[in-house]
Amino acid sequence: MNLSYLILLPLFGFLINGVLYLRSTRNSKKVSAELSGGIATVAMLLSFAAALYNFFLLRQLPAEGQLFDQMLFPWFKLAGMSVDFTLRLDPLSSVFCLVITGVGSLIHLYSIGYMHHDAAPAKYFAYLNLFCFMMLNLVLGATMPHVFFGWEGVGLASYLLIGYWYHDPEKVGAGMKAFVMNRIGDIGFLVAMFIAYKFVGSLDFIQIANTPLNPEMTTTLGLLVFFACTGKSAQIPLFTWLPDAMAGPTPVSALIHAATMVTSGIYLLARMHTTIEASATTLSVIAAVGACTAFISAVIACAQTDIKKILAYSTVSQLGFMFVACGVGFTIAGVFHVMTHAFFKALMFLGAGSVIHALHEEQDVFKMGGLRKKLPITFWTFVAGWAAILGLPPFSGFFSKDEILIQSLQSPHGSMPLFLVMMAAAFLTAFYMTRLLVLVFLSPSRMGQGVEKSVHESPLVMTLPLMVLGVASVVGGWFGLPIHEAHVEEAAGSSGRFIMLASVALALVAAFIAYKKYGKTTKVEQVNDIAREGFKIDAFYLSFFGNGTKNVARWMGNLIEQQVIQRMIRWTVAIVDLSGNLLKVAQVGSSQAYLMMMFLAIFAVLAWFLFGVGQYAKF
Repeated sequence: MNLSYLILLPLFGFLINGVLYLRSTRNSKKVSAELSGGIATVAMLLSFAAALYNFFLLRQLPAEGQLFDQMLFPWFKLAGMSVDFTLRLDPLSSVFCLVITGVGSLIHLYSIGYMHHDAAPAKYFAYLNLFCFMMLNLVLGATMPHVFFGWEGVGLASYLLIGYWYHDPEKVGAGMKAFVMNRIGDIGFLVAMFIAYKFVGSLDFIQIANTPLNPEMTTTLGLLVFFACTGKSAQIPLFTWLPDAMAGPTPVSALIHAATMVTSGIYLLARMHTTIEASATTLSVIAAVGACTAFISAVIACAQTDIKKILAYSTVSQLGFMFVACGVGFTIAGVFHVMTHAFFKALMFLGAGSVIHALHEEQDVFKMGGLRKKLPITFWTFVAGWAAILGLPPFSGFFSKDEILIQSLQSPHGSMPLFLVMMAAAFLTAFYMTRLLVLVFLSPSRMGQGVEKSVHESPLVMTLPLMVLGVASVVGGWFGLPIHEAHVEEAAGSSGRFIMLASVALALVAAFIAYKKYGKTTKVEQVNDIAREGFKIDAFYLSFFGNGTKNVARWMGNLIEQQVIQRMIRWTVAIVDLSGNLLKVAQVGSSQAYLMMMFLAIFAVLAWFLFGVGQYAKF
């Protein structure tokens, strides 16, 4: 079993495309999307094949011994502790490797068509491969520093991809916002590493899990890890960066903000689940924050008019579901939802990209409509994703979402209020996703005549990934991959069956309401401005932290300038002026006077030596 191929193949793709891009800047010859995209896609497909091969090898090991470590090289030594650059494959990391490389390969293939007319596709595909390389390091790292290396690497790559069209200040600002807000959360990761090193003496995840800590330290470590996850996985209070991150190319949204990067937080919680589940306080905080995020994001999504922002807030809401699963001590369900969500949300983002591509970059859902017959493949695959996110049987989302709903009530760490909030979030999810489906595909056309005449289905290189993801959205819930053995049946007990039926019924009711409301829409809806702007949370952050920091800096600058620097200058001037006035008394301009002063000074010195303390001086 050789794990190095998993990370080296995307790295080679990054290096090759990077060299091609640098050469193109020198000879002014554009590298085609077919060439650069082909290199990047082949690298990802080979990495997926390696992940699949290692997955089956892992499955052949005994259930209690499904773990393989490969040390690539010694990394660094710190105070007698040696940290190696070690790759670790176990059931958890194998699930994420298959999602990253499998869904990533499809998104790379889709990008060949989507970025066909871009000025520098080689740079774009180099960034995509770099992101996948870092993401694989994140999930394969055996130690906290190794995971942190990938953690920061995906942050850098996402910054480059979100702000890829850097000539647009809005896109650059979105990339910077994502980078800064992720760094805020990363403080928690760093402090958690320091604590683990101090009290465990090791940064290896296995040793951390096997080392008992006192309850206070366990809670502290768990909450710090969770705070790090709120940044990367866009939970309250660090969730406002993700909707703005939709400024990047749509395949980037599908890769980073639907299938891989934003699920990094779930991975870290699952990797450290032993420590986290040892603290009831940590579990309660995670569940509460996840539920609030799921519900609030769903409300905001109902008021959005941009097709990508609807999906962005939907992603934030679904991440809330995953956090609730971890918060009720049922991490396995959260990881399962990561997998199914990767299928249907990547599908919906790529479907949105197909629509945007067909409508010449139009993203307002109230300027669409009637696309069902004009984009048949996009429509039917989008329907598969819609049914999966609603949780309708037998689609993939039904298995993972309903499992989370059941455990939010039946788990020892669950509760009725938590369950009701999650059911409300599920209801709103069905409403806004049906609203999106109807406004884009089923309602009367609201497009301009010129746009409507030119609408056509996307090329095969873009529709093929849609079809593959559509199939995965249908059948993906029927297999749990390595977590299947630990999978708890949703229908355990009569209450479980009732919750499943209630969830499906609630989703159908919400879908019916949305269809009746928007099925015949011919004009723009007057949405609630407060909800559309995310309850002004982003504006508050800008006012309080952004402008507040500027005001504090300005006040401190004035204080230091006026009270310290200016006073120092004035006192210096006064001292120099006083000393000058004192010295000028002696400057009379007479030789006789200067001679007299010299003799007086000599007599004073002699008197000091003869009659004063000078007689005791030692030379």
